[in-house]
Amino acid sequence: MAVGLYGDVLPNQNGAPLRLVVPWKYGFKSGKSIVRIRFTDKQPQTSWNMAQPEEYGFYANVNPDVSHPCWSQEKERRISEFFKRRTLPFNGYAEQVAQLYAGMDLRKFY
Repeated sequence: MAVGLYGDVLPNQNGAPLRLVVPWKYGFKSGKSIVRIRFTDKQPQTSWNMAQPEEYGFYANVNPDVSHPCWSQEKERRISEFFKRRTLPFNGYAEQVAQLYAGMDLRKFY
């Protein structure tokens, strides 16, 4: 959790008052600003899976073995690199996060 940026109080455009800091590739679906916390016993809908449920799963994992409906996720080109490389499971964070998905069908829950 972050309350500041570069030694200053976190500005609104960066998620003030409190921002969840996550690995960069997960940022497109992560919370940008936390203003309220609710606990629920049901999986909530998200704006991404309400808008395009066939494209974006709740967990938002990049699975190189499962193609996105519009493109393959098997390879990626990193910024400043000319050639594509094989995409790593969990965007290269498998050691840190794979246990969170133990027992899940990662072809269904992408």
